[in-house]
Amino acid sequence: MTSRRVSVHSHGASEIKSKPAVAAEALRQRKRLGRKLRVLRERAGFTQEEAAEEIGLHVKHLQRLESGRANVTLVTLIACALAYAVPLQALFETERAPREPFRRLPDDQARPFRNSIPLYTLRAAAGRFGSSQQIEPAAWVAPRGMRPQKSLFVARVTGESMNRRIPSGSFVVFRAPPRMPLQGKIVLAQHRSIADPDHGGQYTVKLLETKGSATRLLPLSTSRRYRPIVLRPADDLTIIAELVKVLR
Repeated sequence: MTSRRVSVHSHGASEIKSKPAVAAEALRQRKRLGRKLRVLRERAGFTQEEAAEEIGLHVKHLQRLESGRANVTLVTLIACALAYAVPLQALFETERAPREPFRRLPDDQARPFRNSIPLYTLRAAAGRFGSSQQIEPAAWVAPRGMRPQKSLFVARVTGESMNRRIPSGSFVVFRAPPRMPLQGKIVLAQHRSIADPDHGGQYTVKLLETKGSATRLLPLSTSRRYRPIVLRPADDLTIIAELVKVLR
C-alpha cells in the first residue's frame, strides 16, 4: 500500500506574507501603485471625493491606496481603470520622467534675469506676486530659445482643466504683472472664493472673459467636468500673471 504525500501547506494560513523579502517588495509596489493611481486621478480631473464615488470606494480607503498604506484587490484595480478610462495595464506601467524644457543653473552660475528666470510652484507664485511675500524660487532656469526678462517666471501646470492649451505637467512661462488688456488671455488668478480641483487653494489658471459686471474664468478642457468660475463682483480678484508660452 503506497502512502500519499501531503504538502505541509495544504491546510492552514499561508506563510507568504511572513517572508521579509516578499513583505518589503509588497510595500514598494503598493507605494508605486499609489503614486500611479494619484497621477491617473489627477489626469482624469477628479478630486479624491469624486474619484471615490466614481470607483465605488470610501474616500478614506482611496486615500490609503494612493499613499500605499492599503492592499488592493483585482476588482478594485478594474474599477479604478474604468473610472479613469485607461486599460488595466496602465496602472502598472512605469512612466519616464519627461525631459525638462530648460536648463537648471547652479547658484554660482545663475545671473538672475540676465541668463535665467525663476522657477516657482504655482502656489509659491501666487504668494510671491499676489501677496508680495518674500518667497525664494525653487531654481533659476534658462528656457531654450527665450531671452530672460524681469517680468518672466516659470511654473508647472498640472491637471486637465486647460489641457487643450496646456497639457497636464507642462512647464509654462508666465509674465507678472500681466499686460493689459486681459480679455481672452490665459491667466493665473487668485480669489478667496476659488477652489480649483486641479490646484487647490484660492488660485487657478484659466481663460479670462469679462461680460458686463461678471468675470468668468473659463476652462479649456476635453473633459466636461470642469465648469466656468463666475465672479460677481470681481473686486477681490487678483490677476497675478498671464501665460506667455507653454514650453515644449
